Amino acid sequence: MIKYLVLIICFLFVLGCTSKGQINTFEAILGKSNADVLTYLVDDFENDFLQKQYPNLTIEEAYVQYLIELDNDMSGNWKKPSISKRIILDKNNLKYQIYALPDSVWLETNQDEMLIKGDTATVKTRWKYINEKGSFDYAFDESSISRNEPKDIDSLLNIRKKYIDINYVGKYRKALKAISKNNKFVKEYIDYTDAVGNIDPRMIAGKMLMAKVDVSDYFIKRLIITEIIY
Repeated sequence: MIKYLVLIICFLFVLGCTSKGQINTFEAILGKSNADVLTYLVDDFENDFLQKQYPNLTIEEAYVQYLIELDNDMSGNWKKPSISKRIILDKNNLKYQIYALPDSVWLETNQDEMLIKGDTATVKTRWKYINEKGSFDYAFDESSISRNEPKDIDSLLNIRKKYIDINYVGKYRKALKAISKNNKFVKEYIDYTDAVGNIDPRMIAGKMLMAKVDVSDYFIKRLIITEIIY
């Protein structure tokens, strides 16, 4: 009995050391100041937002309930922290390490009048992000206009300006890849987004629930913050 107890204690100790090592690796690549911002956002989400939304639940239960509600949301207007909390990322270039964000959006059309028709108009976007060298870089793309988008040009462009894409070369992505071999869900997330690109937050919530992720996991919390909350 004592022998098995010792083995369990040793296993837990090794597991703890491995997890700590992965966290150290992640934070070393991301950088201390960036890691501190993410930690602040996680703590704030738990201690302010979740506790207010689900006062009778533990933090872990609140995480799961939030994911369930998001997975079932059809409107796309799920609850998020207030703008005053979310601007923290806006004040730090960390957001450009995590995301590629629209720097400018415009409409190109071969019509004289500014009427939008899917076969004659194209929306072009210049994306801004931080590259591997740590400086700002830009990428361009163009896309057609879907039937569900506004026909009013200003409304259409304002919506497109709020789009978010993945920064595939930033420190955040690099840090996640560095620890992904030891975290099944992070590995699946990296592989999936490499293949198909950005994922709807509701889909991520659903995948987390199906995988029965450990919501107390350091990396799962940060994926929830970066892929769903902000």
